[in-house]
Amino acid sequence: MRSYYRKKLNRLIGAAGKEEFIQLLWATHILQSDNPEPARKFIQSDTIPKGAETVEMWDELSIRPWEIETLANELMTVRKKKTTRNGRTRTLHWDHFQAAAQCVNWLRHLENAEFSIQKERQDVFFEMGRIAARQFDWQRGYVNVPQFYRNVYVYGQGECAAYFERTHGISLDRFVHIGFMLYVLLTQYPVIRNNDVWGQMGIKPYEVERVLSLVALPYPQAAKQARENRRGVIHTADKPSILRQSPCLRFGEEGERIRAPLPDLILERVTSGVFYDVVGGGGPIRDDYGKRFEDYCFNYLTTSLPNSKWTREFDYRKKPNSYASPDILCFLEGEIDIAIECKATKMSHQAMFGRDPIAARGYEDMTKAVFQIWRFFSHCRRGFSGLSVTPDAVGVVLTLDNWLEMSEPLRRLVFKGAEEMACKKEPLITEEDRRPIPFVAAPELERTLTVVSEASFKEALISSNTTEFLGWRLDTIAHKLPVEADKDKRRYPFADDLGRLLPWWEDRGRKPPTF
Repeated sequence: MRSYYRKKLNRLIGAAGKEEFIQLLWATHILQSDNPEPARKFIQSDTIPKGAETVEMWDELSIRPWEIETLANELMTVRKKKTTRNGRTRTLHWDHFQAAAQCVNWLRHLENAEFSIQKERQDVFFEMGRIAARQFDWQRGYVNVPQFYRNVYVYGQGECAAYFERTHGISLDRFVHIGFMLYVLLTQYPVIRNNDVWGQMGIKPYEVERVLSLVALPYPQAAKQARENRRGVIHTADKPSILRQSPCLRFGEEGERIRAPLPDLILERVTSGVFYDVVGGGGPIRDDYGKRFEDYCFNYLTTSLPNSKWTREFDYRKKPNSYASPDILCFLEGEIDIAIECKATKMSHQAMFGRDPIAARGYEDMTKAVFQIWRFFSHCRRGFSGLSVTPDAVGVVLTLDNWLEMSEPLRRLVFKGAEEMACKKEPLITEEDRRPIPFVAAPELERTLTVVSEASFKEALISSNTTEFLGWRLDTIAHKLPVEADKDKRRYPFADDLGRLLPWWEDRGRKPPTF
């Protein structure tokens, strides 16, 4: 059945015009967004089923953004064919909603059929992790203040920001600003151009080109790269997306027409995607943004849970060596209650979707973080750090990316690796030292701390290692636990500070010019 569904999908996509199909995907996505009006003039109204506009993501008529992303990549890899019927060339209607719906239906059939290839024999939670990596960010959304503040705080200051400007010829502030304007414009129009209209917003054409050199590719180049990246990956749902690094595609002899089938990915690219622009800076740059991630987490914890006593990393000696404690510590009545190790490593595609993800870059950092926390608890128990720990103390690996989300098998492998590391490097670590350690992504922490108190935060951390909640996100666990009935949801604490990091932020509501 797999070959049958693949043939059906390829026949439809093969009959589609490249630029026209990208516009159809854009219009389909915008039609089902909170503001469908810009899409109506690009889709024939009589092809739109009743109730298909502004639908919830799990509605029967919804075409989900990750499916649109997959179809855009499939367009770049499927060979174009001139299919004929009765001597006439068949083309896919670029302005019919039902054309997009047909493509998605065959895609879903194909993905379901492909599941039987290898995946049926795997632990189901491996697949749950892949599903989470593909879908959860879309469900949470990219258009929010924490997404901007967190990533600009981490990448947009100090040596990291200086490296970005030296390397790419534009400041990070300007890069994010123009990226945001691209997003705004490409939610209103299916295509824009780099022309004198940008001057109305105080942006020079060369600045737009600098940004486009990082977030856009000419369509032929994008298609070539997509074919190379996706070759050899069996499952369509697991194939890498060229839109993650290049959410904009350029058409025309000089790349004068700029399109983005999913404008939200522009925001992802100019926030968390800045990692791709700075990771090549080497150890000093990685140390810089790693340190700023620790600063951000510490500031967030101390602001959101002010009644707890939080401290930063300190050094201690266990002869003949010196050691560093975990990055952030929480004390309860003079004893360590929570020990947090921060990791700013971004997940690779192999780490999210690979057949052997534990071998991918980054998981070794997760294993090392668990070992370091266990070693610290062991040193405390044995009197080397000068501190003691509470009987139910926990460790936390706090990540910038969504490591180990919904993937219990990978979590087990990480802990197995930490145990092997402990046997080799610190054999006196005991079962008592192997405290519970949940993996928490920064967005999870932010959402959790909008509702919990100090006591319920610790309870959520402990509960994450129970059978009932194993594999759950921390913010989901927090909502399941008893919380003070009269506690209001807290506002993001750094919302008013974003204008300091991004001076243009306060003017973002200006009406964009007409293209």
